[in-house]
Amino acid sequence: MVPASLMLLPLSFVLFTPPSMISPRCQQPAMALDYKDPMVAKEFASIQQLDTEEVEDELMASGIPAPPTMNDMDMRMMLVEVRLRAQGKVGTKKPKPKKAPAGAGPFEVALCENPGFQALYEEYQQTRNTNAMNLATEYLNNPRQAKERYGGTAKYEETIAAIDAALKAKVEQEVTTAKIAFAGFPANMGEAGVKMTLEAIGPLKDFAYEPNDDGMTAGGSAEFEEVATAKACVDKYDGMDMGLGVALTIEAL
Repeated sequence: MVPASLMLLPLSFVLFTPPSMISPRCQQPAMALDYKDPMVAKEFASIQQLDTEEVEDELMASGIPAPPTMNDMDMRMMLVEVRLRAQGKVGTKKPKPKKAPAGAGPFEVALCENPGFQALYEEYQQTRNTNAMNLATEYLNNPRQAKERYGGTAKYEETIAAIDAALKAKVEQEVTTAKIAFAGFPANMGEAGVKMTLEAIGPLKDFAYEPNDDGMTAGGSAEFEEVATAKACVDKYDGMDMGLGVALTIEAL
């Protein structure tokens, strides 16, 4: 009997769709740590006290097996990032939106533009979960076909649930200043309407408004008097459905 975890995809699909070949146009570069940053330097110094086996064990305990080809220094730098992420000291700020290339399919669009799905897919990559990676590709590009071909197992349902949750997940932004950038307000609200909407959250120190070329939406920037007010604005409005297939974007600056 073949284990359920191996029944998701036909062998040929696994063999001929290696992770490195899936949507290279949307692969995100590894985070560049600034080793002049005292916080990073301190963590790196701590990891230098470990031997190579201890570094490998800690990475494995975090669900990230070190590839056999990775050298000792790269493993230590990876562990620095893993520790800092676990402590919430890096990786908490909302990534800059990245547009998918022209002609991209649904999977490629999600990988480029949806941070929640991107994080889940990167987790699949790090744990070498090829079945989940391949299923994610097919599910987004043709969900009906994916269900017809691979549905009916507990592992399938579990993977699809994780993908759906990632696609819907709201990414928490780190707000450290009172400044925001906004986009997606309906143009028919006008400058006064947008300003009034933001002022309902709290007093503004600065405000700039610019209609987009499409004539349907508008963007701009604003500065509140307090950081807490900017945070409240992000929490309330970022991602709000404005109709016509447009989601409001409020980004902390």
